[in-house]
Amino acid sequence: MRVQKGDRAMDKEKQILNYMQKLGLTRKEAEQLYKDEEEDNLPELTADQKKVEKEMRQADRKKETTPRKRERKPDEDKIAIIQQIMLALQHDVDGQTITVVNPEREIEFDFLSNHYRLVLMKPRKEKEK
Repeated sequence: MRVQKGDRAMDKEKQILNYMQKLGLTRKEAEQLYKDEEEDNLPELTADQKKVEKEMRQADRKKETTPRKRERKPDEDKIAIIQQIMLALQHDVDGQTITVVNPEREIEFDFLSNHYRLVLMKPRKEKEK
């Protein structure tokens, strides 16, 4: 529904009379209040303006510092165990392929036409409750 000039003038007059009646203002004060409210009603923003406004309102959520890479100490006990297992397998598996995948954790080897993988795990200590 389109608002015509006559309708707009009528709405203005109704609003001014409403201000005078409800707020107890003089005609001049009510007209000034209406004028101030009209100025406060800014036109709709374009899509580009809305995009810029949204970017300006958003806070920067990036971390200020980069996460540091923690260097883990090698577990000498696990390395020694893997080496002992490898030495034992070399005596029993002559001429077969033995591969240390991870020096602290994993060995792969072939035995009698089958492929095997040994994984060494060290469970963490249970937390006290």
